[in-house]
Amino acid sequence: MSPMPKRLLEVRNLRIHAGPLEVVREVDLELRQGETLGIIGESGSGKTITSLALLRLLPEGLRAEADALVWRDRDLTSLSDRDFRPWRGREMAMVFQDPVGSFNPAKSIGWHLRTALERRGLRGAWKPEAEQLLDSVGIPNPAAVLDRYPHQLSGGMLQRALIAMVVALEPGLIVADEPTTNLDNIVEQQILSLFRDLRKRLSAAFVFITHDIGIAGQISDRIAVMYAGEIVEQGPAAEMLAAPRHPYTRGLIATARALAARADQLAEIPGHLPGPGQRPSGCVFRPRCAQARPGCEAPQPLRDIAPGRQMRCLLDA
Repeated sequence: MSPMPKRLLEVRNLRIHAGPLEVVREVDLELRQGETLGIIGESGSGKTITSLALLRLLPEGLRAEADALVWRDRDLTSLSDRDFRPWRGREMAMVFQDPVGSFNPAKSIGWHLRTALERRGLRGAWKPEAEQLLDSVGIPNPAAVLDRYPHQLSGGMLQRALIAMVVALEPGLIVADEPTTNLDNIVEQQILSLFRDLRKRLSAAFVFITHDIGIAGQISDRIAVMYAGEIVEQGPAAEMLAAPRHPYTRGLIATARALAARADQLAEIPGHLPGPGQRPSGCVFRPRCAQARPGCEAPQPLRDIAPGRQMRCLLDA
């Protein structure tokens, strides 16, 4: 029996505040070497800002707190922003949803890769490794691409170049924030295949953020479902897809299957995701839940429902 991969990341009770409002609360995450965690949920559920908090990249006006953020057995919560900066990129890196904003439009692709390689510590000839990196992410004619500028690449090519730049730093954690958004189906599958290949080649852990539970199922070992700033269910991906337990997870899967089958009528979840200032008391999904019952007015803890499975709901309690 092979030993369990080493735990790289542990997050306990992450909270994110926007002024007096708590927009993300009670988030616990764990990642092991070589593992991919998919975080899913509707737009506005807290997926992206949770990942930004891990890398201390929250926009102005948002503030994160956590009981612990342990990376490779070291708790980083005590580090100042200045002391944390060297960890960003080298230890933890992010592939953003919009690759355009990750590049300086006045600098070539080669300049970006050279900068990343130099930050990693490479001195001397950089072009051979830069070409190899572009080739490894499926970019044809990498020598020519090094001389091009970001606006000269298609969206899919630019996303691949960004992934190559992240891989150049050899981080232990790679966070991908909806990296297939706005790409056509063929390019989307190519990017997913690239991430699967990277997981085999690198000894890193991955967080893959998406609103599409079908994509999460293709790429993830485990899935965490977020709703209104909370994790409402998490567990092994195969189990979550085969037997979802939380009503919200069931609704997401039903909608995804109807879309995949091109059904005449979608199984939509009624109602709307509440904004941070409109979060209901008790179970946050209660106003949209067809299975709401007495007791749902009380806050629901994230509890164990099976080995490796947790849910924030009264069902099966």
